[in-house]
Amino acid sequence: MTDVVTVDEDGRYQLRLERHLPHCRENVWHGVLELRRRSARAHHCSCAHPPGLLEYETRKGILRWEIAEDGPTRSTVVFTHVCGDRRDGVDDMGWWLTELDVLAQILDGHPVADLPRRATAMIRRCRCAFG
Repeated sequence: MTDVVTVDEDGRYQLRLERHLPHCRENVWHGVLELRRRSARAHHCSCAHPPGLLEYETRKGILRWEIAEDGPTRSTVVFTHVCGDRRDGVDDMGWWLTELDVLAQILDGHPVADLPRRATAMIRRCRCAFG
C-alpha cells in the first residue's frame, strides 16, 4: 500500500493511492465497476479500456483507476485524483481511502456496510491528521 499526496505547479493536490490485491486483473476490474455502482457519487465515464483503465470526469478533475497484473492471480491498482485545493484534497482522500477498503471487501466476497457513513468517518480522521 502506497499513499502519496503531492502539489503540482498550479497548487492542485494530487492523490495517488496504490493497492496490491490478491485477485486477477479482470476480477479487480469488475470490482471497481461494482464499487462505482455502489458509490453515491455519480460521474461521467470519460475513458474505459477493460480491464486496465477506467477514468471519470468530475467538476473537480479526473478520477483514474489503473489496474496492472502483478502475477497470474494478483493485481496492482493505482488510483489518482487531482483536487483544486487542500481542503478538497483532504476530504477526497478520506472518501477514496474508504472506497479502496470497500473494493477489497467486494473482491473478498464480504458484505459492504454503509459506504457513505464509513467515508464520513474517514474524512473526519483525514481532517484531524492533515488539518
